Amino acid sequence: MIRIETTDTIYSELFTITFLHSGYETPLDKFLSGSISVAPDENTKKIFTEYKMNYRFFANTLVCFIQCALPASDPKTPFMKIDNDIKIRFLIKNSSDFFNKTFVTATANKKIYQFSNKANNVNGGIFLTAPVENYNSAKDYNKGTIVQNGGNLFGTLQTVLAVKNIPLINTDFWEQLTPFEQVVNNADLQDAVVVNPEEDCLGVIDMFKNVATTSYQFFGTNDELINPSFTIKFKSKLKF
Repeated sequence: MIRIETTDTIYSELFTITFLHSGYETPLDKFLSGSISVAPDENTKKIFTEYKMNYRFFANTLVCFIQCALPASDPKTPFMKIDNDIKIRFLIKNSSDFFNKTFVTATANKKIYQFSNKANNVNGGIFLTAPVENYNSAKDYNKGTIVQNGGNLFGTLQTVLAVKNIPLINTDFWEQLTPFEQVVNNADLQDAVVVNPEEDCLGVIDMFKNVATTSYQFFGTNDELINPSFTIKFKSKLKF
C-alpha cells in the first residue's frame, strides 16, 4: 500500500491598492508599473516570511495576500495569528518619466510622501492619501505640489515662496487643475526624518492592522479577512 500525502494551501487577498494616473492609462491597458516600483522594506519582508504573506505589483495594482487556515470556508482567517501592532510598509520609487508626467515634488530627501490606511479619506473612494490641503498664502510650496482653494485644485509650476506674495492667479507659478478630485497632494508630504524610510524613495505606504475607521480595516473582529480595496491617485501633467 502506498500512502500519498497531500497538503492543501489556500491564499487569499489581504488588501488591494489601485494606483490611478491618467498619463499611464489607455482603454486597453494600465502600465504605471513600468515607471514606478512598489516593494516591501526589509522589516516587512521578515513579516511576510513569518506570517506567510506575499505581494504582487502589476499594471496599476498592488495585491497583498496571506495564507489562510483550513478548511477554506468563508470568511477566511489567517493561517497564523497576526500581532495587533503589525505595520506593513511598501517603498515607492519612481522613474524620471513618472516625475516628468506627474504633479509630485522632489525635496532633496527632506520630505517624502506617506500614504496609510489611517488616512480616513472616504470621498468617492477609499483613499490612502490625505484630503487635499487648503492653500495657505503664508506657506512655501515646492514645484509639483497640489493644494485646494475655493473648491478648485492648484498645482505649482515652480517653487512658490510666501515672502514673494505670488497669487494663485499667477499662471507662471500656478496651474488650475480640473476636475477637483482626491489626489496625492501637499498634505501627504511628511518630514523624511519622521517617516524614516530605510532608503531613498518617493514615498511609503504604511498599512496597519489596527485602525479606527471600519472601511480601512483589513481584518474583522475575529481576524476574518475583509479584502478591502484602496486607492492612490496621482494628478497627471499631461493634457488630453
